[in-house]
Amino acid sequence: MGLVITIALLGLLASVSPSTIVVFILLLATARARVNAAAFLIGWSISLTIVFAASYALGGVRGTQAGNGGTAVAALEILLGVALAVAAAQQWRRRDRPRTSSGVTKKFSAHLKELKPWEAAVVGILEQPWTLTAAAAVVLVRHHSAFLVVLFAFLVFAFLSTATVGLIFVYFARRPGQAEAHLSDLRNRLVQAGPAIFAIVSVALGIYLIVDGVTGIVGS
Repeated sequence: MGLVITIALLGLLASVSPSTIVVFILLLATARARVNAAAFLIGWSISLTIVFAASYALGGVRGTQAGNGGTAVAALEILLGVALAVAAAQQWRRRDRPRTSSGVTKKFSAHLKELKPWEAAVVGILEQPWTLTAAAAVVLVRHHSAFLVVLFAFLVFAFLSTATVGLIFVYFARRPGQAEAHLSDLRNRLVQAGPAIFAIVSVALGIYLIVDGVTGIVGS
């Protein structure tokens, strides 16, 4: 169950991705908010399914589990961890800079107001926290397990990674009048706290990937 626990932690980290939450809140201000929100989650789920299916298939290739192939996957995991640590340091230095925008460009924000459902699905794909999803994919390849274990890990990641936006959607659907003001305040707070949150999440994940990758190389 080590794989499932690791994937679950990555899913929890993905659920607090500031950029994803900010864009989802902006999406709820569109003309067809509920339809677009559902399309967003569908696009997110489809991209996630493809990534996990491809990772499972790649992990089943014998060359990725032993010898040079296994070392290469572990090295990729280490490089991803280092990249996350560097990105975390950059974001941490920016944490105190004042921010007054929504965190997205004015052009994109204006386009969101007239968003069509298929476009919302594309936004769901683009706003997938790809760094964390890529980390989950690498972990899945390196710790290849039985199909049922991988399927359970996928369901856990899918549920946890969408937990925050899912709760926001439910809150908006049940109390649209109150939600507008509260979600606007939440968006502004996330814009300000985004770099610090990203830095903390990224450095924690980066350290884990580096340690896991080094362990894989040493143990190979």
